[in-house]
Amino acid sequence: MKIRTIIVDDEMWVLHQFEEGLRHAVDIELLETFYSADKALAYAQCHAVDFAILDGSMPGMDGIALGEKLREINSDMILIYVTGYEKYLKKAILDLRADYFMKKPLNDTDMEQLISRVRYLSARLHKRVQVQTFGEFDIFVDGQLVEFANQKAKELFAICIDSGGEVTMKRSIDLLWEGRGYDDKVKCLYRKAVIYLNTTFRECGIADIFSSRRGSCHVNREEIVCDYYEVLNGRSIRDTSFDGRYMAAYSWSEETCGKLCRMAAECLCE
Repeated sequence: MKIRTIIVDDEMWVLHQFEEGLRHAVDIELLETFYSADKALAYAQCHAVDFAILDGSMPGMDGIALGEKLREINSDMILIYVTGYEKYLKKAILDLRADYFMKKPLNDTDMEQLISRVRYLSARLHKRVQVQTFGEFDIFVDGQLVEFANQKAKELFAICIDSGGEVTMKRSIDLLWEGRGYDDKVKCLYRKAVIYLNTTFRECGIADIFSSRRGSCHVNREEIVCDYYEVLNGRSIRDTSFDGRYMAAYSWSEETCGKLCRMAAECLCE
């Protein structure tokens, strides 16, 4: 399936640069280019758009306001900002939670990087499960929050995510029931949490994201979109919604949170 894209910029030479740069990207369908935010919005209201590449500063409605309205039309629309003004980049990332940004002017290498990022982000469009770790820990299926009656089960899944996808029963018990002995009673509590996760995910139609075997449980990273994993895979933390909090409800998350905070501080120094 091609990635349906629009480009909005009030500078014609930028639009021509993008048209030329995307010409040979056979998996990206450039639907239209616009030099007016109003015309782009009107188009998006009547056509299916996966991606929007936006300028920040434009006469009339600026790119930030346009991005907000585009997200109202399609909350899953991926927004990439290309602008020469730092203030728009900060607003795009912090307020709108845009997916990526680049500074003008762009050279050939920048265009290749942008196309690569578009392809990487497009994978999110075809995955039903989104895992949020920055701030509070939550799981969404098709945009709907998954509610957990068993909070230990939810925390067990969080531990799996934090561990990179797989965690042993012993490690999980040490974190979930800190201070308790590693006995049959606590192992029974662990198994109940595993059963609850398997049942919940099966009822949501996403049984393939989680599995368990003797002595461990496992998250299938290929079937989910996770903000933390995107950073591990090379996405700059400054391009994410990270605000200094990571799985805030769980004390054991502090070590990873510290690492993320150091990464964010290094980005500010660049």
